Amino acid sequence: MDCRDLEQVLHPYLDGELLADERARVEHHLAQCAACARHTEVERSNLTMIRAALLASAPPAPESLRRAVRRSMHGVARRERNRQLLRWAAAAAGVALVAGVGHQQYRSFQRRLYVEDAAERHARQFPLEVQASPERLEGWFSGKLDYRVSVPSFPNARAAGARLLNVRDKQAAYIRYDAPRSDTGQTRHLGLFVFGDKPRDVDVGAAASPDLGTSNGYNVVSWREGDVVYQLVTDLDEQDVMGLLPPATAGGAELGTPPVDAQPAGLQR
Repeated sequence: MDCRDLEQVLHPYLDGELLADERARVEHHLAQCAACARHTEVERSNLTMIRAALLASAPPAPESLRRAVRRSMHGVARRERNRQLLRWAAAAAGVALVAGVGHQQYRSFQRRLYVEDAAERHARQFPLEVQASPERLEGWFSGKLDYRVSVPSFPNARAAGARLLNVRDKQAAYIRYDAPRSDTGQTRHLGLFVFGDKPRDVDVGAAASPDLGTSNGYNVVSWREGDVVYQLVTDLDEQDVMGLLPPATAGGAELGTPPVDAQPAGLQR
């Protein structure tokens, strides 16, 4: 790869959309070319600042929706939930990445970037790589990621398929669910991102006290199970969100189980 080739794939690289081989070629060139490395860092910084400006103007979710999520998705004590809501409200109001920003503000800003990125990628409706039952989807991910992928079940929603997809710089499992609307019966799509986060870059709570964010017209519910983060992206209205209960981890294959014979979606008739 030379400098002209890099220019063609720079923005997909910064968006985390390149396949592993192509990403490795880009990073090899950046390690050898100081000029391209400087240019890449400038573009990365510009992208971060643009996203920060967009996040600063994002409106908070309505109070009625926050109350519905509190009632239906977790039953933690009011004092603990209020503490979580205060942290979320500070992030939703917009946290700029400026010199001297405090540690907690920076982590709130980072969390908002992951919410923004998950919403953007779900909205682009990438094609599914596999269609199968939840148990087979868990087996399909086995060996492709360095953590076990559990496929949660949600009331009135069906796992339709999955693929590999990044959230920022983290490779993630993406699982799409189909859910009928309670008022019209039309099918709506939910997207669940599952990615490893051992460094704990994403500051979210456990499943009993998930964090709620909004971006690009979507509600994004985030929670953590150990070193694995789940982000559920949905445009369901308040009545349908109230029907969502705490996700129950579905049983499935353990790590190391041979991949199941799940036919790729593109080959199905």
